[in-house]
Amino acid sequence: MLKFEKYHGLGNDFIIFNEEEVKGLDYSELAMKVCHRNFGIGADGMMVVAKSEKADIRMIFYNADGSEAPMCGNGVRCFSHFVRNNKLVEKDVMSVETLAGNMIIKTDEKDGKYLARVNMGMPIFETENIPMSISEKDFIERKIESYDREFSVSALFMGTTHSVTFVEDLETLDIQKYGRNLEINPLFPKRTNVNFSKVISKNRVDVKTWERGAGYTFACGTGACAVVVIGNLTGRLDKSVEVRVPGGKLFIELTDEGVFMTGESKKIAEGHYFK
Repeated sequence: MLKFEKYHGLGNDFIIFNEEEVKGLDYSELAMKVCHRNFGIGADGMMVVAKSEKADIRMIFYNADGSEAPMCGNGVRCFSHFVRNNKLVEKDVMSVETLAGNMIIKTDEKDGKYLARVNMGMPIFETENIPMSISEKDFIERKIESYDREFSVSALFMGTTHSVTFVEDLETLDIQKYGRNLEINPLFPKRTNVNFSKVISKNRVDVKTWERGAGYTFACGTGACAVVVIGNLTGRLDKSVEVRVPGGKLFIELTDEGVFMTGESKKIAEGHYFK
């Protein structure tokens, strides 16, 4: 019997365990079981809260398919919420160790809402570090074919591997069809998250994301950051942008210190999982 809490960040939902509850278990296998929508609790991902020698606390993250990921933007906000609720770190600004580096999170509660502002670090464009199967300086607005159409795709590492494409038919586009196909394109040996984006104005962009290892999700924090980075790089977006996703809104700022993401998280439930 394992005690858990469940949170969501704009509809991107996660099951969170304290390390003491799951010590000695196979995290990959556990993630697949607890995240299953029919036979488990149901979630896009699973996190384990662990002690850190490099930061205030450490986040271990697994996708619903059992694959480990370096980072998750919505996840790290929910992670900080769990940490604060359980008084594991009792300060407004905390450092969280992830496989993508230490994330600095500023937390705040206003009118019953939990908000977190996260420095997501700097984007990486070199293809070998994304990683991609080609070795070039970058991969910006290159054509990739998927079934019956061609997409102009930009790739980067923004806490995890992302692809960004701007489209005009976001409302009617078959995200599952094209997202699944682009995720496994041979250019990405470890697969990729795919962000389909539509620019509304210089300060607003709408995004739908097909997440590697999770499928179509209501929000993706690192994906929102990736879209604004590429949008600004290509002249489509300013440096301070409202990103609207199916689950709500994220606010992304590009600065010399890093890419900052601000958004909500909510606790949904707590209970015990019978393994």
